[in-house]
Amino acid sequence: MIRTFLYDAQGHDQEMDLGAELPKLEEHHLLWIDVTGREPADFERLASLLDLKPRSVSDLVESGRRFSLANYGAYIQFDVATLESREATAGAPSVIRSQRLDVALGQGWVLTAHENPLRFLEEFRDQDRGETLIGGLTSAALAASLLDWHLATYLAALEVVEAFADRVDLRMLSSSRVREDLLKDLVGARRHISSLRRSLASQSSIFYGLSRPDLALTADASAVEGYKDLERRFERVLDSLEHGRELVQSSFDLFTTRTAETTNALIRRLTFISILLGALGGVAGVFGMNFETPYAKTGLMGFWAVVGAFLVLGGGAALIGRARKWI
Repeated sequence: MIRTFLYDAQGHDQEMDLGAELPKLEEHHLLWIDVTGREPADFERLASLLDLKPRSVSDLVESGRRFSLANYGAYIQFDVATLESREATAGAPSVIRSQRLDVALGQGWVLTAHENPLRFLEEFRDQDRGETLIGGLTSAALAASLLDWHLATYLAALEVVEAFADRVDLRMLSSSRVREDLLKDLVGARRHISSLRRSLASQSSIFYGLSRPDLALTADASAVEGYKDLERRFERVLDSLEHGRELVQSSFDLFTTRTAETTNALIRRLTFISILLGALGGVAGVFGMNFETPYAKTGLMGFWAVVGAFLVLGGGAALIGRARKWI
């Protein structure tokens, strides 16, 4: 499906049907063609309208991942890995799903192509509540804006991880016993943040390459500074993802600490009970020795007196242990 948007800085922005020829583009016009799906017929039609090279068309039709930045003289073309939007859940973040977004930009036009609808592209268009001055931008500047929104999707995914880590930390700190299934959730979060970082880091050649002097001559020399800003933002997002990984690691450290505390508390209780039972057993052994003593002749009354003494001593020891937090 092909959707075409014509931005006019001196007139009306509009979504239009793409005809047999491109509309006449002046300095205050900017044409954005957004293609959903990779139907060869759509790109063959666009090739004739935008004068796309055969290699360029074949790259757009293919569904594999390349992360390449190509200079075709009249236009440049590159691709990035975008995150598929998924509903947030209360559990651990799952492994990310991404798809390829191809971007081509020439004089007065921008072409984007993707397999499935992308929410951040829709949100970019929906932010316009009236007539805009986007038509006054160059194609390189619009592409930089779209890439900035693309980076924002990684920050949004990072927020999911941070919220999960906060929930896990709160549960571990507020509970006297750590549930073992939290480890599985932490492993899932670690896998999620690692996938995010690998996905974004693999696109470094695109973000660093867009500000190269040879591409600046093809795209727009005035957009070089914007691409340098985009490069710095890319590095900040990458650093944020690294911080997210450290955040998950700190939650794992807290989990191991709380597990160790639970184990120590259990051992402390078992040690106290063992000492108490051992002491009572020793006293009982003394009374059971085979010697003629006055106690041995007290009969049933003496038996219950010893049992009562054991109960009093055991209860007193338990109270002292509880007060000192031994049990």
